[in-house]
Amino acid sequence: MTVAATASETPAEGTVGVGTLLRVLWRSFFFLSATNFERMQNVGFAYAMLPALRRLYRGRALDEAVERHLAFFNSHPYMAGALLGAAVRIEEDIAAGRRQPMEVEAFKRCMMGPFAAVGDSFFWASLRPFGAAWAVAGVLSGVIWAPLAFLLLYNLFHVAVRGYGLFAGHRSAEAIIQRIERIELVRLADRLHIATGLFLGATGALFADRAMRSPVGIGDGLEPFLLATLTVICVLCIKRKMAMPLLLYLFTGGCIALMAGLNALFPLID
Repeated sequence: MTVAATASETPAEGTVGVGTLLRVLWRSFFFLSATNFERMQNVGFAYAMLPALRRLYRGRALDEAVERHLAFFNSHPYMAGALLGAAVRIEEDIAAGRRQPMEVEAFKRCMMGPFAAVGDSFFWASLRPFGAAWAVAGVLSGVIWAPLAFLLLYNLFHVAVRGYGLFAGHRSAEAIIQRIERIELVRLADRLHIATGLFLGATGALFADRAMRSPVGIGDGLEPFLLATLTVICVLCIKRKMAMPLLLYLFTGGCIALMAGLNALFPLID
């Protein structure tokens, strides 16, 4: 009985193959499906890690491995792929006896915050507003497929980041930090802020041009509004004094309010 119990707790496999990593990647798309207030994304992280853990452990060792990945975890869902890959690599070393279990816990605890900050700054506050501003400018320019192009490009980009992060993390473990740093997502986020301001400015110009081409010429007098909008957008985007999504909402609301007010004064339809 002792021999059987010991055998049940020994590692099942020494390494995790590509097929298992692809299963981990697939499960990472459901990362936020079980978010909770107590431990945030811990269930999603453990669920994604489970195929790799089952390949590395058996019996009580598997239960302990799953339990340590059910600890508190909260990061950006796209950037978490890199942490998943690195965690799998560290678990391989733990299963082989080269590391202690506390090392994977310490790695996740130290890196989930910085990776969340990078992901929030780049994806939520930069890339998505940039794509939205580009799509709106495209529609006003007559490119009706611009929103579809935005959805396609945005999703291809974040899927590529997920996949690269997972496999690069598995190859390099803690060195994934340097690999992500070389991508320079923070610098790219700053440039996207400026580009978003340019597209919003172009959107304002296209909006004014459409208004002036209307039958009643409601665009007359929009020049000060357009100049003020461009100035505010330029300053806020360069100085990053306002979140880009909020700027988009305010700009859209201002355009709608202006059109509603002008239409009330000069109705297009009697």
